[in-house]
Amino acid sequence: MRLLFATLLFATALFAISEKTDTMQADFVQTITDDKNSTITYRGDMLAKRPSMALWNYKEPIQKSVYVTARNVTVIEPELEQVIIKKLNGSVDILAILAAAEQIGKNSYRAYYSGKEYLISVKDDQINTISYTDAFDNRVSIVFDKQQINQKIEDSRFKATIPQDFDIISE
Repeated sequence: MRLLFATLLFATALFAISEKTDTMQADFVQTITDDKNSTITYRGDMLAKRPSMALWNYKEPIQKSVYVTARNVTVIEPELEQVIIKKLNGSVDILAILAAAEQIGKNSYRAYYSGKEYLISVKDDQINTISYTDAFDNRVSIVFDKQQINQKIEDSRFKATIPQDFDIISE
């Protein structure tokens, strides 16, 4: 779960590389491949808004909503009827890490976060993919599609609505 949080925080903040970007909406495909070349693919959509708000809606193969704010991450898992709320440690400045991402090619960047190397490709001045290897040596790739930049997004979209009958786990 910690890796999911790190990935989502990283990807959420990544759109801040462009100083002209205040909001981002996109579909995404997240592929995780293990050392035996078994692959699982997740599909969904996401919203992000400066300075530190995001919503990741996983639609396939499971449904899950991940709300990111400056202070916490809230994961709502309808199939498990549970919510996980994790307070964020302010000791890592993700935006500063992203601002320091170095260009390594015409359309590619490299950034480091929590001891991991992230490769970022850009297409038409928008983030196309983020790739990295996780703590379990899985190869992870997130591909963005149908991006909309700087569209109006209400702050209320980033407020999690927790069903009353769901279990709440705080970390």
